Amino acid sequence: MYNKIYEKKGFIIFQVKEGYVVYNTKKDFQEGHTHLKHFEAAKTAIDLVINKKIPKSTDVYYLSSLVRISDDDDYINHIKELIEARKQKGKKEKYYNSGYKVVKRSL
Repeated sequence: MYNKIYEKKGFIIFQVKEGYVVYNTKKDFQEGHTHLKHFEAAKTAIDLVINKKIPKSTDVYYLSSLVRISDDDDYINHIKELIEARKQKGKKEKYYNSGYKVVKRSL
């Protein structure tokens, strides 16, 4: 079906048309795979899950990918808490300098 290009401790990376699929062979395919655009990101995701490390500066999609391929409940719960905390923060308000005056010139 797909060409396996990398394998490590029960995880497999397949190359697909638009990137890579990381699959945890210990889970059902529908629940245990994720799509990533870059091979290095896919390898890093596997290493993070194996070592139960949580990256500090990644987006919610990547964190969700880690949840999908992990089978450790404590690790999954920690990541879900981080995702919720980031969603609660929301976007910052735009800064407005109240001491700055705009001077219009007439020509």
